[in-house]
This record gives sequence, structure tokens and C-alpha cells, in this order.
Amino acid sequence: MPATTTSANAVSDGGSGAKQPATTVRFRLVLLWILFSAANYGYGISELNALQPILTCQRRDPSSSTLSPIATGCIPLTESQFGLVTSLFTLGGLASSFLISPVSKSLGWGRRTCISWSAAAGILGSVILAISSSLVGLGLGRFIQGIGSGIGVVIVPIFINEISPVALKGSIGVLNQFSIVLGIFVAQAIGASSLGSDGTWWRSVPAVSGIVSVVQLVMSTVVGLESPGWLEGEGRSGGGFARDAADEVRSLLWSTSEVQSFKASRGSFAGSGDEERQGLLSDEEPSDAPPTTTDDQVGLAGLFSDPQLRPGAILIILTQLGQQLSGINAVLYYSVGILGSILPTLAPSIGLLITLINILLTFPPIYLIDEHRVGRRRLMLLSALTMAVSSALLGAGIVSGYKIVSAVCMVIMVAGFSFGLGPVPFVILPELVPSRAVSSATSLGLTLNWTANFVVGSAFLPIKNFLARFDEGHTGGAVFWIFAMTNTLTALIVAKMYRYTE
Repeated sequence: MPATTTSANAVSDGGSGAKQPATTVRFRLVLLWILFSAANYGYGISELNALQPILTCQRRDPSSSTLSPIATGCIPLTESQFGLVTSLFTLGGLASSFLISPVSKSLGWGRRTCISWSAAAGILGSVILAISSSLVGLGLGRFIQGIGSGIGVVIVPIFINEISPVALKGSIGVLNQFSIVLGIFVAQAIGASSLGSDGTWWRSVPAVSGIVSVVQLVMSTVVGLESPGWLEGEGRSGGGFARDAADEVRSLLWSTSEVQSFKASRGSFAGSGDEERQGLLSDEEPSDAPPTTTDDQVGLAGLFSDPQLRPGAILIILTQLGQQLSGINAVLYYSVGILGSILPTLAPSIGLLITLINILLTFPPIYLIDEHRVGRRRLMLLSALTMAVSSALLGAGIVSGYKIVSAVCMVIMVAGFSFGLGPVPFVILPELVPSRAVSSATSLGLTLNWTANFVVGSAFLPIKNFLARFDEGHTGGAVFWIFAMTNTLTALIVAKMYRYTE
């Protein structure tokens, strides 16, 4: 990494030995503003999980079957329809994550504009979901919510990387995943409360997401600003002016010492940044790679035609797919339904415990992700192997009827995801390719992330029901053996392809 005078938490103040924060209050406010998108994404993942009983009328009084959905307080969805509504969130995210990069480039949208549109879509989708009483209305609301989240999922890791001081990029980058799991926990907690089972007040669950989006949209005009990376890159209006505008933003976000340190090391930083990213992948570089310039923004095709970019692009694809094919969202989407058949009285509580564990184990990577400690590679390896073993045992526990084993393994599976495959793929995403290719690579990686998310969300219940034919208890627990295999494959890929060199 380029030399810097900062430590993980503070910078020296001249020669006096005094310490000052590397960032300003404005930085913290901007970080909070951008992380609302990540939190709303997590909220969207889990907001229907605890509502499955009421959305499928499992709690409705049979004598009220002739009343309207509003009067009875439930919507008579089948299990397959519920799975469709759940997965339409990911379909919306897939569409927007794929389109946001070319659309923003053609329209000249900066990061702040993209986040504003993300918040606007979140408001509209939440309102539709909260007032709907039909499959079509619920599906449309979820789809529009997904559009907003898809934009946020692409922009947030880029934005955080571009506004963070060099020494803090890894630790602050983990806050993206922390915000996601915090959103999941809040959704699960509200859904598991009396609001989630009430015939009328369950609609407050999607309403909360809309309120968060309103707050974020207001903050866009109050504290939101453009990232220095975008000003110097896609949004540049001309050499020195773009650099001056970017430095002005940095002066608002960073301490004086941090800005001075950055300017002093700008030459070596510019020359070494892309070399560092190439060092993330392997110990050898293609000797016949054509020279490139950082001024040329790379499209999707260029990610694979340029031999300097291809290894990073491939690893982005594989780690983003590995994150979703780990099976984490099968648990977060359907844990109440899965556990309901095993431990019906404890299912909501265990679902809440799962999300709490998810939050708590997101904190260690903030410290451990530093390469002088555990590092990105070993966190992902340990995470993937933990998920492989726990998902294999989870499947065996469900098939064999070991209820406690199943519940414990489900918790361990989520814990394994939380400290590795959850945060690290987002942190390394903007590190694996040069800055000129970050937008396109991020859009591609997260499009595939959403695609895998949609496949898991929509196919999990049908595959589970199909496999239920082959075990004695008709549980379908063998579906988790598929995730055991995909997690093992992810561990092998990370072990073979990922390297981080300073």
C-alpha cells in the first residue's frame, strides 16, 4: 500500500505527538447517509420472513374465510406465491444493478444522484407494499423496492471506498455489511413482535423501510455530496479543476493532516494503486499486457479483453456468486418457515437470534480484515469452510430429525457468513481492478450477485419440496447439502486465486 501517516484510528498532529481523528463530523454524517441504502437492502431481504404466517393466512380464523384480506388481516398466498413475492425483490435489484452503471454514465449521474433515486424507489416500493392486498400489488412493491436496493448495493461500496482515507478503507468498508445485517435484524425484530402477527399492523413492517428512505432522501440535500473518486473519474470536467473539486470534498471529510498526507503522497499513490490491485490476484503479471491509461473508463467488454483486468474481473464474479450461493439468503428468507416445521414455538425467536448473531460477528472483521492481522483471504477461507461444514450438518439434522442440532447449525451457518463471505467480497470488490474499471466491474459483479440471489430465493422452496420425496420424513433437508458443496468450491477458488500483496 502507499505510505501514509495515518493509523487505523488517528493521525499525528505535526511533531507534537498529539492525535486527531482521521475523519471529520461531516464524514460521519455522509457515511451514515450512504449506509442507509445498505440497511434498507438488508431490511428488504428479511422483511417478509417473519410475516410468512400472516401473508399465507396460517393465522386466520377459518370462520372469517369469506371476508376480504383487509378485514381478515391476511393475504391468502400459497407457499409458491410467497416465494415469488420474496424473490421479486431480487429481480428488481438484478435489473437496476445491471443498468445503473450504463444509465448513470449516459445521463451524467454522480454517486449522490444515484443514491437519491435509490431512496425514491424505496419510498414508492414500500408504500405499494404497505397498502397492497393482492399478489400483484405485493409483487410490484417488492420489485420496486428491489430496484432501489440494487442501485444502492452497486453505489455504496464504491462510494465508501472513494471517500475513505487510505488507512481506513478496509475497516470502514466492513460497515457496508454491518449496515446490511443491522437492517436484517431490525426487520426480523419488528416482524417477530406483535406488529408482525397483527391483522392490520403488520403493514408497519414495510412502512419502516419507506420512512428510512424518506430520511435518506432528505439527507441527500442536507449532507450528501459527490465522491472525490467520481469527480476525478467519470465526472471530471477537466484535469486540474476536477482534482481541485475532489480535494475540496476531501477537505470536508478528512482531517487537515490526512489531506496533507494524501496530497504529499499523490504521485506515488497514483503510480502504485493499480499495481497493488494487480498484486491482489497472483504473483505473476502478464508480460504482454498493453499499456493503459487511467483516464479511459472501461466498459463491460473491456474487463475481459484487457489481460490486466481479466483476472480481477473473474475473481469479482466468483466471489460475488460464492457469497449468494453460500445459501445465506435461503436462511434469511425462509428461516421461520424451515424452523416452523421443526420447532414451531421457537422459530421466531431463533430467527431473531440468527440475525443478532449476524450483527455481532460482523464486528470482528472491522479489526481482523487488516492484512497484518488475519486478512481478507483467510477470513473468506475460514468463512466458506465453516459454512460448508455447518450446512452439511444442518441438512443431516433436518433429515434425521435432530431438532436442536438443526437449530444450532443454522445459527453457525449464519455466523460463518457474517465474519467472512458477508463483508469481505464487498470490501475487495473495488480493490481487484484499477479505478478506471471499478464502475463496470462493480456493476457486473453485483448483477451476478443479484442473479444468484434471485435463483436461490425462487428455487429454494421448489428444490426443497422436490428433495422431500426422497427422505423418510419428507423434510427436504438435503437441499442444504447443495450449499455445502458450493461453499467448499468457494473455499477452493479463494485459496487458489486470491492473493494480497503490499
